[in-house]
Amino acid sequence: MNIALVDVDGHHYPNLALMRLSAWHKAQGDSVEWYSPLFSNPERIYASKVFSFSPDYRDYNPAHPEPERGGTGYDLAKALPPEVEATLPDYSLYPWFSAALGFTTRGCPRNCRWCVVPRKEGMIRPVDDIERIAAGRREVILMDNNFLAAPREFVKEQLEKACAMNLKIDFNQGLDARLIDDRNAAWLARCRWCRFIRLSCDSDAMFAPVAAAVRMLRRAGFSREIFVYVLAEEVGNALSRIERLVALDPKIVPFCQPFRDIGGTGEVMNPELKRLARWCNRVKLRKSCTFAEFRK
Repeated sequence: MNIALVDVDGHHYPNLALMRLSAWHKAQGDSVEWYSPLFSNPERIYASKVFSFSPDYRDYNPAHPEPERGGTGYDLAKALPPEVEATLPDYSLYPWFSAALGFTTRGCPRNCRWCVVPRKEGMIRPVDDIERIAAGRREVILMDNNFLAAPREFVKEQLEKACAMNLKIDFNQGLDARLIDDRNAAWLARCRWCRFIRLSCDSDAMFAPVAAAVRMLRRAGFSREIFVYVLAEEVGNALSRIERLVALDPKIVPFCQPFRDIGGTGEVMNPELKRLARWCNRVKLRKSCTFAEFRK
C-alpha cells in the first residue's frame, strides 16, 4: 500500500503521530512518503495537525483519496490505534532531529481552563518506559503533560534509569512546580538535562509554588538555567510575573506565551501580547531594555 503523510503544522518540529504511523506501515511492508499532489500516488493519506491555529492544508489532488485527519488541531477525541501508539517512531521522516521523542505518561489531574489535556488524554497514567523510548539515542525529549503527577515510584524509576543510562532529558511541556518537593528535587538534580528544567507560571497563584520549586532545586544542587513558561492573557499581569521571575533567580529564563482561544480562531487578539512575547523571549533584548522602553 502507498501511504502519504501531511504535517499540517509544517516541518519545524517532528510530528510523533505521523512518525508512529510511518513506522507501523513500513513494518507491514507499505511504502511511506511525504504527500505531493503532483508526484504522489497514494492509496491512503494521513494529515495531522497539532495546533488549531495552524492554517489547514488544502492543496490535495482531487484524484487522490480523502485524507484521514487527526491530531489535537482537528479532533480531541481521535486517537491512534493501540498497535500504532505502541510503535517506536520513524525518525527518518525528520533526519535533522537527533533526539528520541515520546511520552512516559499521558493525562493530567489538573483542570486548567486553557488546557485540553484532561479532555484529550484523561487522568494521569504511565504508558511507556524511558529506556524503550530512548532506543539507543542519547537525548530524550519527553512530552509528558504532568510527569510528576504519576505515582512516585514510577517517577523515581524513570529518573533513575535516565541517570543510569547517562541520558540527557527534557520534559518539554514543563514540570508541575506544585509537585516538586525536596525528595524529587534531588532526583531531578542528579539527571543530565538537554539544557534546562522547565516549569510554568501561568497565573499569579503559581508564583509561590514556582519560587519554592526553584529554591528546592537549588538546594538539591541543580545549578543550570530554569526555563519558565508564562501564559499571558493581560499585559500588565504577565509582565509583573516576568519581572518577579527574573528577580527571583538570575538563571530563570521566562518564556512568554500569548493566550490563544483554542476553541475559537486560535488567534492572539491583543497585539500588545505579541509585543510582550517578542521582548521577553529575545533574551538579549529583554536584558538590554525594559518593556516600557521597548514599546517606545
